[in-house]
Amino acid sequence: MLSLLFQANSVMAHATLVKSDPPRRASLSIPPKQIQLWFNEKIEGSYASVAVLDSNKKSITDNSPEVVSDDPKSVVLNIPEIESGRYTVQYRVMSVDGHVIESSFDFSVKNKM
Repeated sequence: MLSLLFQANSVMAHATLVKSDPPRRASLSIPPKQIQLWFNEKIEGSYASVAVLDSNKKSITDNSPEVVSDDPKSVVLNIPEIESGRYTVQYRVMSVDGHVIESSFDFSVKNKM
């Protein structure tokens, strides 16, 4: 019975965000040129969506993320030059099992001294 429970849990596992650059809640001195997200399992790159919103919740990106060629668990989104302020990264990806993962996190860029 325990083996069945373990198998059910492993089958129900879905991709989760394990790392980001910039990290969640980061306070940066230098604005990033890209956003990179790493997941715990391979994702469907053609379905991936990543957007960066400014403090007014207006999108500053209109391009699509790209799967990192040597890491199918990671996507990268190039972003335009940004000013100081608070930004939100919204992402939506599909794991290879077909489950959609959607979430967001914030980071900020400090004023230049």
